[in-house]
Formats: sequence, structure tokens, C-alpha cells
Amino acid sequence: MRIFTSLFTTLFLVLATSLTVAAQGVTTASVFGKLQDNTSGEPLIGATVQAVHTPSGTTYGNVTDLDGFFRLPGMRVGGPYIITATYVGYEPIVKDGIYLSLGQAFQFSPKMGTAAVELTGIEVVSSRSDIFNGEKTGQETNVGEEAINALPTISRSIGDFTRLTPQSTTSEGNDGLELSFGGINNRYNAIFIDGAVSNDVFGLAGSGTNGGQTGVSPISVDAIESFQINLAPYDVRQGGFGGASISAITRSGSNNTEASVYGFFRNQSLTRGTLDGAEISDYSAYTAGFRLGGALKKDKIFYFINYERQDETTPLPFNEDNYTGNATTSDINSLSNFLQSEYGYDPGTYTDNERFLVSDKLNAKFDFNLNENNKLALRLSYVGADNLEGVQSNNNNINFLNSSERFLAKTYGAALELNTIIGSNMSNNFVLGFTRQVDDRDQNGDPFPWVSIEDGSGNLTFGSERFSTANLLNQNVITLTNNFEIFKGKHTFTIGANLELYKAENLFLAYNFGQYQFDDLETFLNGGNASFFQRVYSLRDNVAGDDSDAIASFGAGQAGLYFQDRIQVSDNFSFTAGLRLDLPFYDDTPVNDDLNDNFLAQISEIYDTRGAQSGSFIKPTLLVSPRVGFNWDILGDKTTQARGGIGVFTSRAPLVWVGGAFNNYGLNAGYTRSFSTPFVADINGQLPGDIDPNNVTPSGAIDLFAEDFKLPQFLKMSLAVDRKLPLGFIGTLDVLYNKTLQNVAYQNLNVGAPTDQLDGPDNRNYFGNGDDAPVPGGDTYGRVVLGYNTNEGYGYNLTASLQRPFSNGFFVQASYSYGDAYSVFDGTSSQNSSQWRGLYSVNGRNIDQQVYRSDFSGGSRFLGVVSKRFSYGASNQFATTVTLISETAQSGPYSLIYNDNGNLNGRTDSRERSLIYIPANMGEMNFVDETFGGVDYTAAQQAEAFEAFLSSNDYTSERRGQYAERNGDRGPWSTVVDLKFVQDIPLSGKNRLQLTFDALNFTNLLSEKWGRRQFYFGDYQILNFEGFEDGSLTPTYSFNPALLNEDNELEPFLDDSGLQSSRFQGQVGIRYIFE
Repeated sequence: MRIFTSLFTTLFLVLATSLTVAAQGVTTASVFGKLQDNTSGEPLIGATVQAVHTPSGTTYGNVTDLDGFFRLPGMRVGGPYIITATYVGYEPIVKDGIYLSLGQAFQFSPKMGTAAVELTGIEVVSSRSDIFNGEKTGQETNVGEEAINALPTISRSIGDFTRLTPQSTTSEGNDGLELSFGGINNRYNAIFIDGAVSNDVFGLAGSGTNGGQTGVSPISVDAIESFQINLAPYDVRQGGFGGASISAITRSGSNNTEASVYGFFRNQSLTRGTLDGAEISDYSAYTAGFRLGGALKKDKIFYFINYERQDETTPLPFNEDNYTGNATTSDINSLSNFLQSEYGYDPGTYTDNERFLVSDKLNAKFDFNLNENNKLALRLSYVGADNLEGVQSNNNNINFLNSSERFLAKTYGAALELNTIIGSNMSNNFVLGFTRQVDDRDQNGDPFPWVSIEDGSGNLTFGSERFSTANLLNQNVITLTNNFEIFKGKHTFTIGANLELYKAENLFLAYNFGQYQFDDLETFLNGGNASFFQRVYSLRDNVAGDDSDAIASFGAGQAGLYFQDRIQVSDNFSFTAGLRLDLPFYDDTPVNDDLNDNFLAQISEIYDTRGAQSGSFIKPTLLVSPRVGFNWDILGDKTTQARGGIGVFTSRAPLVWVGGAFNNYGLNAGYTRSFSTPFVADINGQLPGDIDPNNVTPSGAIDLFAEDFKLPQFLKMSLAVDRKLPLGFIGTLDVLYNKTLQNVAYQNLNVGAPTDQLDGPDNRNYFGNGDDAPVPGGDTYGRVVLGYNTNEGYGYNLTASLQRPFSNGFFVQASYSYGDAYSVFDGTSSQNSSQWRGLYSVNGRNIDQQVYRSDFSGGSRFLGVVSKRFSYGASNQFATTVTLISETAQSGPYSLIYNDNGNLNGRTDSRERSLIYIPANMGEMNFVDETFGGVDYTAAQQAEAFEAFLSSNDYTSERRGQYAERNGDRGPWSTVVDLKFVQDIPLSGKNRLQLTFDALNFTNLLSEKWGRRQFYFGDYQILNFEGFEDGSLTPTYSFNPALLNEDNELEPFLDDSGLQSSRFQGQVGIRYIFE
């Protein structure tokens, strides 16, 4: 690996001298302060401060310096703590009942005198020690044990708790919950567990977590002590993200042996049975496990073990009567019978499809109090998952179950953390993490070509899922993290570095079993030719499936250094300034001389190839991230706090993007496509035939990256004011602004210039025969996609919130946030060619690279949370906890596009991503008579219906005579209410039984019309391109009036799958807790 040896050697030497890497995630809390004489105000030099974590006997201590300051870093989260200050000639001061939250810096600054003083703390994390935190500068959300136990959750995943962050957006994809913060790509988040990187660094999982492609959570909620979500921490120790840093720490044992055995269950009886005529099918889902923690040696060695089994089935119902295509139910059933009798292939069901997930999670942690100055923790974990990602039919698509993906994943993890206090003015935190991830994505059912049949306004799909035919991924990730701090008076100096090493093996051959497209069902059944065929195949051996030798192996890494000074300017004002330097590095790609000598040499006369070459790769470029932040207790009494800062944040980018250059370089995978092609069911008998791996002709798609390509970077600025209000409430006003400094962008070098323009008011570019290569020899390859950087894009969030932190079992949070974000490319795909193809445009993707609203734009979001624990009975041993969460939000933005198969602009290899022209009047449109769903519509009827839509829609009515913008409009609003009930029943001793009921989308239980989640899938193919008028480039169109509802609005799609569906879902739980 280029420069790997020198970097590793340098870092090793740095580690040896203790000036080492700083933790990228948050794992501990701290206590700081200043001790003074209560009469003179003089600092007390050499006073002793000691904090004892009473459940474990863990002790932290230090003495004050020449200015009276002290720090106790690296402390266990939770409590209660007893903090004691002693000084010769003065009476000791004791503060007890202190609970510390993750990442918290608790200020303890008593003034000492000759009279004994005892200060009583609080029973839970207080507002004083959480929101009013002297080190808090940016947007931060802490989720402690009480919130984890109280909040409704069925998935038991991180996303159920990160939604407490007002600037967050949570959506459910095929890989579970996808989390976006501040309008930034969900793949730009960093996830840490016990300080070790727990991201899916390859970037295939929408959830961003290891094993996330199966939908499994990387760790059981029962193993987690607390979460912290940071959007803009101006502490340079936190890095590797552009969206948010999500840190979780696992539970530890204590001197008390504590255990819990639990189980959760749900099925169709706890789910709304009928929704819009679609019946829920029978299903079941259960989760069972245990946790056990205690001491192997009192006050010294502790253990915690958690095991959890998850086995759940999620129904994907569909009412075939709602299908809008031409095929009847009888026709679809006949197709299934034909496939079985003619080819021996069972396509599976299409109405009662389902997805399932079976997983095992094991987490073990050992804590060692080596002495008062050294604390060691070791965590070992395993997660195994088997997932059928069932496809669901909808009104426009019939999807047979065996066109789903089947996914097996295993995650092995380890993390070692050492916290050390060196003398009275230095500390060190060291974390070593290792993760091995094994992902095997397969087709469901027997191998068969993937087939798509156009069916009027609908579509029929069956066969092996096209991206799962040859798809393997093995990853090894090593992380070294540590911080070294020096305390000197008002200053806390931090010197650090970090190293992450990645090794990946990836096999990916899309359409490896062949992909066929037919114009109608009759053609397929009668043995006619497919209108389109494509296949990616191995040039190494032409073996289909996972046994192919076309697997790419490569390494990458990232090293960083940072320096920071936190200055406690006064008792009520702190200022932080730091500089972070990151250096990513990659292996060189395999060389393709034909690409360099022929294609790139010629195409560089047309396009700026930005130094991209086969055989060499991205040059290491130092990325600089300066940050400053402040915290001001305005009145000095912790009732009004201002905080904010400005800084640069460097994110990781998914390795799958750069990994494409190791897979797609022209000598590894070939590509063929053809038109009017006979259907061949035998996956080994398709084009192109035999391949000689010793005499390979270059072929296929090409992925290139500019030699100066940089990781995504964002400039973040924020300002917030927190104010204490009566009755324990805290109000907050918060502004966050993100400016893109560099993000990913793409260009297809194998595209020629436009040859003409359309006739009429829609005069977009036309590319003639869009498949013609721009230079001789260009037809050797498919798309030649070049990745580079753009600095275009920005976003902002405005938030107002009111909360009463957990106290005496009562918690309230209410917030409103409005966020908008703008970008050129959103980076939502794992394939570089799809990133380019997925760009919505008018005049061509290489030309229309403009800033439009991002897919991750959050819009408006109202969030309300109320939780109350009611204790009663003898000694208040019985308890009932009720928690309600209400969320009202806009669904995501969407684009209005044509259904044109790329023919409108002559680019036949493009997705259907052409933005529509919004006519000034219907005289600018050329409709043709058409039949939809068996109903004939004249051109005049279509024009009338289309005009009614344009006039009634706020967005389109304002853009008459202009082109639609990418993500120009937003989807409908939805309101969803979740509930949780917890009943604690005392048993003998300290043992108790706990019964729970989680109710997701509770209001949908009350009425079918409530709790409906509706959206537009990111775009809406509102107009069909029907071809050009004879002898011209004047387009003709058709419009289906049935797309509109009674209010002349586009009928949105109803989310009726997964945990975030429009159906009420309940889950019952039982837990036995003993101590």
C-alpha cells in the first residue's frame, strides 16, 4: 500500500511516546472545576478532589494546580458519584447523587471555608449537568438509560433513539432505518461503539452500520448504556463525519450482580388487519435474550454479557385489484404457471410477499480498575444475520418474491480502551478497535435471468435480483484511537492523531445472470425477442455467480493529527480552538494500457480528465479542518447559555465508490448489451459466450477518479441560546448552517456532444444516436465515469425546542425544526455509474450539473415527547411508565419527470430522469390518444386533466413555461403517534417483573384514515413520451388522468411495509429483572 509503511512506522513511534491518536468517538465523561477560598477568592493550590462511582467503587482523583484548577477525565458514564474536595485547614466539601451523561463535562467549583458543607446532588441526569454543560458548543443530543427504557421501539435499533434529535430525518429503506442529520448524506455519518469505528465503511448499508444490509442492528439495545449524537462538535477530537457522530457506550458490570431475561413478541393480531383493501397476512416476530453483569473481583474486575436472538417476519401485503397495468389476476397467475412448466422456475408469490430477518447478537465486556490512575476495558462482540429482503408489489409493479435478495452477514468486533491519569496535569485515552465484516448477497430461489415486462402503465418483474447474482464483500477494519491531554491552569491542551486501516475484497457483477426487457407480456409468452438485453460477466473466467475470480482486493486508510486548546477564560466563558489534519491513502488500481493509451489520450482533448489514469490512483492530499467554539454562561448562574462555533468537518466517503475503480477497469468485468434479443433462460448460455482469460479484450464500464479527489468536507456554523424556564423547562433556539467545501461529482467521459435540440417550447438538447462514442475506440467500453469534487451546495436548519430533562421519572420534549439542503450530486448509490445516471436533468447529465434541492432536505418537522413514571404501592414498589411520541413531518422532496426510457433526449442508456417541461398553456403540449388500465382517453381529455393538475399544484402553477427543478416539490404531510407502556411489578427482594407494550402508529388503531405515511418515491413519472411527430423533433405525450385524486392532486404511494408503515403495530414484552 502506497506510503502505508512509513505512516504506520511514524504512528508507532508516536504511540510509543504517548503523543497518540485521539478518540474519534465519545466514550467517557469528566469533571472539572476550580477550588477557591470562600472569603478571599484565592485559588487553593494542591487541594485534593476525588470522585467515586459508588456502584463499582471506581475511584478518580487529582489535585488542583497553581491556579486552583483540576480535571478528572476518562470517567465512567452514569452514577451515582460522590465527589469530595479536601484541603489542609479547610472543611471538606461533599457532593453526592451525581449522574454523568456521555461526553459530559460536569463543573464542580465550590468555594471552601472552615465550616463543613455537604451538597446533595440529584437522582438522575440533571439539566444543570447536561444541557448547561460548560464544554457544549454545537448541536448535541444525549440519550441515557432512562430514555432508552422509556421510548417506544420495535426495531430496537439506534434510529429509534436518534429521532430525538430535532435536525434528524429517519426513513426506512431496504436496509432498515436510514438516518440523515442536518440535510447531509446518511453515508456521511460516523458511528462509534465504545470509541471504535462501527460504520459500514464500505458504504453499502443505508443504515450505515456493520451488517446493516440485512437490516440488523449492530448491537442489542440491552447492551447499551447511553448514546450521544453530535452534529457540530467544535472539538477536533471528533472526526470522520459530515452529518453526525453517533457514539454509543456499552454497559459495564458493577459490584452488584444484576441480570435480566427478556422477550418481545408481535404478530398479525397486534397489527391493523386491513388497509385500503389489503389484508395483512399471518406473521410473527420475536426477540429474546438475557444480560448479566457483576464483579469478578470487588472494586477491581467487572463483567457484562448480553445475548439476543431475533426472529421476525414482516408482511408485504398487496391487493391485486389495485394494479394499474393491463394484466389481470388470471394473466399474472398464468405467467407464473408458464415459468414453472416451460423453464422449471418458480417465481414465487406476488400478493402475500414477506421479508424475514433472523439474527444472533453476543456482546461481552470486561472492565479492570488497575489502580486509581489506570482503567482498562475490553469488549468482544459478534452479530450474525440471515435476511430475505422481500420485494413488495404496488399499484404500478407486480414483483414476484423470488426476485428478492437473500443476504447473509457476520460481524466480528473487538475494542480495547485504556484511560490513564499521568501525574496531576496529564491524561491519556487509548482505544484499539478491530472489525471483520463478511457479507454474502445472493438471489432468492433458483438462478434465473432477471426479466422486466412493460404492461401498459404497469410492470411485471421476476427472476434473480439483478444486483445479487455475483455479490460478495469481506472487510477488515483496524482503528487506533487515543488522546493525550495536558492541563495547565485555564488551558487544556490536546495533542492527538488517528489511524484507520481498511482491507476489502469485493465481487460485484450486476446482471450476471442476464437482464431482459420485453415490451409486453404476449411477446414473452409467445417466445418473441426481448427489446433489450444486458449482462455483466467476468473477464477472468466467465464463471457466473459467486465462484467467479473477478473479485477485487484493495486497501485504504486514513491518518490524522490534531491539536487543540480549550481555555476556561472565566468561570462562565470557555473557548476552544483546534486544528485537525487528515490524510487518506489508497492502493493503486490495476493498469489497463489500452484505456490509457487509446481512450484517455483521445478523450482528454474533449474533457478535462483531471489527471485520472488506470494503474495509478488518488494522490494523498492533506485535508485541513480548523475549528473554534465557545460556551458562555451569560449571567453566571447557569440560567442562560449561549454556545456556537465555526469549523470544517471532514467525512469519510464510502469505500465502495473508490472501490469501483478496482472492479471496473476494463480487464476484470465485461459488458454486453443488445436489442431484439432471443430470451435464453440458461444463465451459462447467454452472450457473449466463451472467454479466454489469457487473451482478454478490454470491455465493460470504467470507473475513474481525479488524481486530486478529496474526501467530503463541510464548513459548519452554528449559534444557539439555552434558557431555563419555570417548572424545570429549558427553551432553546438553534441555527445550523452547512456549506459544501467539497463533495463527490461525476462526469461520463464516453458521451458525445448534443447533435440537435427539440422543436417547440421544450427545446432541450438532443443527442441523436446517444450510443455513439465521442472518440474512436470509445465503443470498446460502456460508461466511463470520472469522479471528482464540487464545492457547490449548502444547507441550513432552524430549530426551536422546549424540554424538561428526565427528573423524578418525568420527561418532556417539544421541538420544531425546518431544514433545507441543496447539492449537485447526492451520492445515494453504491455504483459510480448509477450516481451519474441518477442525476435528474434537462439538457444532459454532463451539462446540467446545477445546485438543486437535495434528497436529504428535511423540510418541516414537529416532534413531541412526554414520558411519566407513576410510582405507587408500599414503598412505591409498583410503577407504571407511559411514554408518547408524536411526529408531524413532510415527506421527502420529489421530482416531476417523463416516462421516456431515455428516448426523449436520445440517450438510450440513461435512466428515466428527464425533468418535465411545465407548459405555459396546453397549446404547448402535443397529446395523443391513449389507453390506460383499459380506459380510452382522448388527447383533449388528457390535456384537460393535466391542466387541472398544474393549476391546483402550488409548485407547478408558479413555474409555468419553465422546466421542473430536481426535488422542486415536497410530498404530503403525515402525523404518527407512538406509545409505550411499562408496568413494573415487585417480586421477592429486589427482583421485579416488567411488562411492556409498544404501540407504533397508535392512532391508526383508532382509525384507518389516521397515521397514513404517503410519499412519491423521490420522483413521479407524470408524463409519458410517445415519440416524435413524423419528420421533426416535436415530442408527443400522454397523461393518465387516473393518476389524480378527486382534488386533482397526484395520488401518493401509501407506505404499507416495514416498521414505519401506515399500519398500527403492537409489540408485547416481558422482562424478569433480578439483583
